[in-house]
Amino acid sequence: MKTFERIVDGRIRDVVQLSNNQCGFVIGCGTVDAIHAVRLLLEKHREKQKPVHFAFLDLEKAVDRVPREVIWYALRRHGIPEELIEWVRMLYSCPIGRVRAPVGTSMEFPISVGVHQGSALSPLLFVVVMDAITRDLQNAAPWTLLYADDVAKLKAASV
Repeated sequence: MKTFERIVDGRIRDVVQLSNNQCGFVIGCGTVDAIHAVRLLLEKHREKQKPVHFAFLDLEKAVDRVPREVIWYALRRHGIPEELIEWVRMLYSCPIGRVRAPVGTSMEFPISVGVHQGSALSPLLFVVVMDAITRDLQNAAPWTLLYADDVAKLKAASV
């Protein structure tokens, strides 16, 4: 299954165009890049002695709460071909989970929301969803930075 997930991941990455503001789970852009971008913006505003406002949003358990319909919507919004979306839908059809604890393993139960934990495809799917649902937000202010489920909005204060 992991091999198929990696193939689908590669095909989606070939097509998808994510915002340059996203650093989470994006090849060539990591935590250090996101922190550096915020710090650079802050330093530039300090040099010019202009105040800047920051708003940091962290979506609690966002990966576990993404409705499947939102995944399909986000993939379509990014122009992913229907064939690839169907492959993802196949991977997400009838998923089940179990909980392992010191006293034993639970019975199987259906999983109806969230991206799959431990899947090779899940980080990309989550970033595609975050990019799709924050597109309008990204255009509203001069700077929006995304790192997986963390959003930073920066706006120069009017004096």
